[in-house]
Amino acid sequence: MAQQPSDQAAPKAADPPAPSSLPHPDATTPIPPQIITLTKSHLRRAHPSDAPAMAREANSPAVAKYMTLRWASPYTLNDAHRWIAYATAFRVPTTTNTTTTPDGNTTTTVEVVPSMQICDPATNTCLGSIGIKTKDDIEARCFEVAYWLGEGSWGRGIMTEVLPAYVGWLFETFPDVIRLQASVFEGNDASVRLLKTAGFVHEGTKRKAGVKGGWVFDILVFGLLREEWSLS
Repeated sequence: MAQQPSDQAAPKAADPPAPSSLPHPDATTPIPPQIITLTKSHLRRAHPSDAPAMAREANSPAVAKYMTLRWASPYTLNDAHRWIAYATAFRVPTTTNTTTTPDGNTTTTVEVVPSMQICDPATNTCLGSIGIKTKDDIEARCFEVAYWLGEGSWGRGIMTEVLPAYVGWLFETFPDVIRLQASVFEGNDASVRLLKTAGFVHEGTKRKAGVKGGWVFDILVFGLLREEWSLS
């Protein structure tokens, strides 16, 4: 069971991380607290200590099968460290607050790290991750959701809990976002079922839009609107 509608690979090494004045975790930083607590897992921000478990879980041909070419395969410890550095640096503005002072108005922007690790509830060990890609221009109020889960955790209903909870967190945390979307490789039936269960609608198919290792395949497009989520 592969569970990745779109890749979560870090940018190439030459690409700079997203700018932010917020501190980034290092090996001496405490492991972040839980943000979303579920029955079969919990979600928290990434930490450098996640790298060994992440490399172990991600280094699987079955996981890599439905990833884009940016996903490393084999997936090494260095790949995990690079992704964690990117994920903890990637911040997305949520709200802008204006405070009136005697010297005038001061505007501050609240930034949030949207990428989260999917963790074992007993050990806090990384089992996979979930996050977003931001859009721009006329699609600036849309996010693309991406996720993956280690092969050893498939079939346990973990993602059936994770995806709806994360979707709810996104809509609540980012009030300007009106649409979430996901792209699924042809044949990734597990992700199709998962997205439909979470309320996403199959909006269309980009025929023969993907090419990977000589395999030419369709890409299925799913979407979920804020008003559809609020009624669920």
